[in-house]
Amino acid sequence: MDTFNEKGDTLSKPILIISDAPSCTSGLGRITRDLATRIATDPDMKKEGIRIATAGYGGPGNKSFPFHEYHFNGIEGWHLPELPIIAEDFAAGEELVLWWIWDASRIGWVARETESAYPFVSSWMKEAKVKKWIYAPVDAYGPNGTLSHKLSANLKAFDRVLNYTPFSAAVTGYHDFIPHGIDTSVFHPRDKKEARDRLISSGFPAGRDSTVIGIVATNQNRKDWGRAFDTISYLIHDGMDIRVWCHTDVIERYWSIPNLVEDFGLQGKVAITTSNFSDEQMSWMYSACDLTLGIGLGEGFGYPIFESMACGVPCVHGDYAGAAGFLPGEYLVTPNGWRWEGPFCNRRPNYSSSVWANVIRRALGTKHLAILPRGLDWAGPELWPKWKEWILKGVK
Repeated sequence: MDTFNEKGDTLSKPILIISDAPSCTSGLGRITRDLATRIATDPDMKKEGIRIATAGYGGPGNKSFPFHEYHFNGIEGWHLPELPIIAEDFAAGEELVLWWIWDASRIGWVARETESAYPFVSSWMKEAKVKKWIYAPVDAYGPNGTLSHKLSANLKAFDRVLNYTPFSAAVTGYHDFIPHGIDTSVFHPRDKKEARDRLISSGFPAGRDSTVIGIVATNQNRKDWGRAFDTISYLIHDGMDIRVWCHTDVIERYWSIPNLVEDFGLQGKVAITTSNFSDEQMSWMYSACDLTLGIGLGEGFGYPIFESMACGVPCVHGDYAGAAGFLPGEYLVTPNGWRWEGPFCNRRPNYSSSVWANVIRRALGTKHLAILPRGLDWAGPELWPKWKEWILKGVK
């Protein structure tokens, strides 16, 4: 049944996603793009009067999106001075859902309005007709098996909290979880010979019979590039003919990836790419590999892990946090110790390179194609219906 305002106009149900821009290449941008596109094009969403827009940073914008993409000019301290203007422009006075797809560490000013660097934003948040949702990645837990105290306090400011994974649900104490998915119309196994030929013709230093290992990860502390190179060096010293494709955002930041190549004696065996490849190009690159490494020391989800699996290529990953719960046990590396990290006291695993090497050998020994875990395919019968049910329940 339609609802009308005082002028007799039919009321809509506007949802504004606050995240990375959907036109950028980050994981949060990908989640935003996938969800906003499906919301905007789903007939049941339209029937319910749901309107969707996004507000984010990064990315150039894209006119082909079936929704409006707003941009924040700056995000210093994750404060959003443009938010009231954007929200009023989009909602036009109607009750608005503000849906954050961000780390819980970024939204303290939402939970504690006095912390905002922009008092007028705090005043607007108090007075505006808004509901607050959050879909936050959780890639570690604190000393008590839960989120750090401050992160837990941040989540209490939201009307609805949704988790990515069962791991996250256990850590946050909010039991609803829905993973995001992989577009298997793009990420699927390509012809292995053609994929390898494409890779070699681009200048990749490999023979057709070499074992090609792929690593797709950003250059940050949480991605264990050092362990990856140590493990690969270990395998090469054991006589394996290995070549490595590394795809990252920047080659010099927390890690110096060229320096890792030199220090571990891998000259002539590693190709590094930083280009913004299309999803189709990435699918061909994954398909050229024999195996990939998921090197995050805990993942909220881990897109490259499951993109690789969707392309039929096994991904070896540490047995910790969100992604591990979806992977077969034969692809998981058991930690041999733990450390505490950062202002939120995140528990991070330590690993042995020899154990990583053993799991890699085992994974390479299985000649069958890897399979995307059940429930992670956007085109499958389970994933989008769960999302649709959760969203429609929240706007009623």
